[in-house]
Amino acid sequence: MPFIPFSTPRPSRNQTWRMMHSRQLAQFPGAHERVVLYDAPPDDATLASIEDVHLWAPHEDPLHELPELIARLPSLIHLSIGPGAILPSLVDGLRADMLPASLRHLSLHPEQGTYTWNAGPMPRLEALTVDAMLRFEPEAFPALISLSAIPDRRGVLLDRALRLPLRELNLWNVPFDSSVFDRIAEMPLLALGLLGGRTLKTLSGIEQLAGLRSLRLKNQGMLQTIRPVAALPHLERLDIQYCTRIGDIDVLGALPALQELTLVGCGNVGLGDLEHTLRAGLRRTNIAATQ
Repeated sequence: MPFIPFSTPRPSRNQTWRMMHSRQLAQFPGAHERVVLYDAPPDDATLASIEDVHLWAPHEDPLHELPELIARLPSLIHLSIGPGAILPSLVDGLRADMLPASLRHLSLHPEQGTYTWNAGPMPRLEALTVDAMLRFEPEAFPALISLSAIPDRRGVLLDRALRLPLRELNLWNVPFDSSVFDRIAEMPLLALGLLGGRTLKTLSGIEQLAGLRSLRLKNQGMLQTIRPVAALPHLERLDIQYCTRIGDIDVLGALPALQELTLVGCGNVGLGDLEHTLRAGLRRTNIAATQ
């Protein structure tokens, strides 16, 4: 699931139930003590206690439709369909009435491709993660405040997202240059993630997102200039991973609100003595494979 600081808190990992068919249990690589078998479900009291489910299937026996048991979980808040072997037919056949009204966070991990949301409106859904391209109408998710998805090159996803009350946006395989900040400038974002891509060279324009509190940059192979983050007065969390061409890393010493920093796998970007200053001055740091 994405980082969601502004909606319903996610239960800890040890509260997640794994759901599968009984014939798949022997192939599941994890622990078996919190497993729900949808062909042999537990008693109603146990079902009523479940808030977090990871629906799983092995590659030899992929999931092609949503189990009916999901709709019988009255307290379900978080549902992750995959990672695992999830066929396109599951997403294509999904309907809103297959999901309980309690659901707030939905994470879809189907086979790679482009999908269209035809399931109908989800008026209470707050967070949506889709590990693929998804076409949707904003009216389907009127309460959505967190979106994580793969954007299309034309920017249709971003245009639709502008019509949602988003506070968090995570984009994978970003196909845009710094013009992406102009496109999303009207969003009242508190958290932004740009995760993967080879077109973004500078963060120039990010100052338009003055309310940002959290920024994640990962696998941005061409990124050289991050100095514009100094214009973000409320930035508390900065996570930079595997961005090896940064030429102005010294800006990290000029972020007045910064409290948490992750700087991993960035190589020799000239961090030098600044590392000691950051470790001493920030509430939390994770600096590794970066100098």
